[in-house]
Amino acid sequence: MQIANEFQLSLPPDDAYRLLLDLDRVAPCMPGAELGAELDDGAREVKVKVKLGPMRFSYDGTVKIAEQDAAARSAVLVGSARDARTQATAEARIAMTVTPQGSGSAVGAVSDIQLTGRAAQMGHGVVESVVAQLLGEMSANLERSIGADSTPAGATPAGAAPADSAPAGTAPANAASTDAAPAASAAAEPARATPPPAASNDLRAGRLVLAVVRGWFARLFRRGGKQSR
Repeated sequence: MQIANEFQLSLPPDDAYRLLLDLDRVAPCMPGAELGAELDDGAREVKVKVKLGPMRFSYDGTVKIAEQDAAARSAVLVGSARDARTQATAEARIAMTVTPQGSGSAVGAVSDIQLTGRAAQMGHGVVESVVAQLLGEMSANLERSIGADSTPAGATPAGAAPADSAPAGTAPANAASTDAAPAASAAAEPARATPPPAASNDLRAGRLVLAVVRGWFARLFRRGGKQSR
């Protein structure tokens, strides 16, 4: 079956074309795909997990760029794989063309897919829907990777204050601690030299009680002396 799709990338056409030829960049952006080692013929090992309707398949196989034309910004990707559990096979030939679109690029992809086994029982509509979903997620992931590449290292996100800056009207933390230390020390000296008001009141009250007790004992002893005589 043949399926046509299109997606956009926010890169100039030549840059978008080079990106799509970089399997190490593209494969991790495809949901369920895992790129493996390079073989002698230039193909790469690949594992692909995909769900078609109620069925799930785990394909092991190879993928390679069979044709490429830099002047026309076109390429052909060829893949072949087999499901280890059911022995069903899948073969795909995807012709891609990159054209300018505004400040970015449009990528046209025409996929010729051949399935055997239970996957072949799925209707054209189901397979077309799955392919469109996978390409949509792949292009979204590629866009995120493009955005990450264009962000300078150490850049501060929009709206965030630099780590070494302070809000308007607020002194930096180190300046505040340096200036506050002498002031705190000067303020502490009078506190140690002069007792708090509550402590002075308690001291006066204690002296008054002590004087009353002494007077009481003095009178008691005087009375006792008079009685003994």
